[in-house]
Amino acid sequence: MIDPVQAIIGIVVLLIVVGAFLYLFRSRTNAVEKTGYGALIMLALVSLMIPVFWILESNGEAMAKQQQFNANVQRGAALYAQYCFQCHGTKGQGRSGPKLNDNPTVNGFSDNDLIRIISGGIYNTGDPTSPLMPAWSQDYGGPLTSTQISYLFDLIRSSDPSYVAKNYPGAPNGFTNVPTLIQSGNPSGYATAVAQESSGQFGAPVDMTGKTAVTMDIINPPSGETCTPACYQYLNIKVKVGTKITWVNKTSVGHTVTALKGTDVSNEQPDKSLFDSGLATPINTNASYSITVTMADYNANPNHVVIYYCLYHPAMLAELTIVP
Repeated sequence: MIDPVQAIIGIVVLLIVVGAFLYLFRSRTNAVEKTGYGALIMLALVSLMIPVFWILESNGEAMAKQQQFNANVQRGAALYAQYCFQCHGTKGQGRSGPKLNDNPTVNGFSDNDLIRIISGGIYNTGDPTSPLMPAWSQDYGGPLTSTQISYLFDLIRSSDPSYVAKNYPGAPNGFTNVPTLIQSGNPSGYATAVAQESSGQFGAPVDMTGKTAVTMDIINPPSGETCTPACYQYLNIKVKVGTKITWVNKTSVGHTVTALKGTDVSNEQPDKSLFDSGLATPINTNASYSITVTMADYNANPNHVVIYYCLYHPAMLAELTIVP
């Protein structure tokens, strides 16, 4: 953007120079000298106007670039409201999928890496047929064109303050527009998402504190759920320390039950000191795995919850809410 102070200074200098030449021009009576000074005035005007035109042109290009970015971000927000909020939250804060709104890890990706991930997805090395995040580009079987992929890229970048400050100063975070877009396009989906988010990522816990033993199936995804390729039967249960929990696999592929270190689902790291059925010993069809909830589980996190997931399929997540 052009600096108003610099523009004013430039205009003042231009007027002074032109005024000086006009004074010289008017003070002479010799026609030859007038012709010479007239030519000098014209050269001075041209010389001074060239950088002014260049600044104006550069400013116009910058404004057009900024407007294009803002328009792309808005289009990306509309695509996110259509395809992404169920996994990544109504404000990009992350639900069953990672946080996209100003996530330091995502912000640290190179442009090429981020576009590659959006386009081609992320696949589980233990099960290449099961994506941790699906491919969105038509080139890889997804629904979006390369242009639409660039819109989602700009939306995500709009939430990175350092990126915006460097490339598009003053541009708004596009995720602030997403809730309104979801609400207008998918009112029931928006209401469900807001209700789930208000009670936590995994919803309100099912109270099982009256039981000393709980059995939970590993099942195929119910309608509307984002866990894949299977789900734990309850996304959140409340249990007491000392409760025995048994998971039974009712699906056709093997899984694990592995405690997450901390509560950041965008940075999945196993905490085997709590519980882990193990990659080497998958819970196969109709097999089971059991734990007894301990005080170590209760004290693992300040909010007394333990998130757990499947090492083979990290999109499978659930939570234990523990009371003493």
